[in-house]
Amino acid sequence: MSDVEWRSLLSEHLGRADEFRVHMPDGDGQLSYGRAEFMALPGVEIRPWSGMRDAIEITGAMTPAAKALFLRVEVSIESFDPEYKLWDYELVENGTVVLSIGDYHDLQVDVPK
Repeated sequence: MSDVEWRSLLSEHLGRADEFRVHMPDGDGQLSYGRAEFMALPGVEIRPWSGMRDAIEITGAMTPAAKALFLRVEVSIESFDPEYKLWDYELVENGTVVLSIGDYHDLQVDVPK
């Protein structure tokens, strides 16, 4: 997928989503990019994440500020520096994951019927 296609797909799914879930280690390090920015969004919840030992899940409403943050940090799926890319996240619409990224670029998308 080209970055042009990626940015269009991301924008479309950010428009659909009403919630986000970002996963990362509970501490600083390469997999924790964006931690401070997402934790600073109003109304987020932080809880342990069962997908990895000593990891957290940051969840929140897909507000305009959250959308802008995703668009700012997720600019490329083709080439990226892991120190400046979200490691694992989900965009959720009415309880259904509509887009997920795992291991920086493993993309799964829910296509509307």
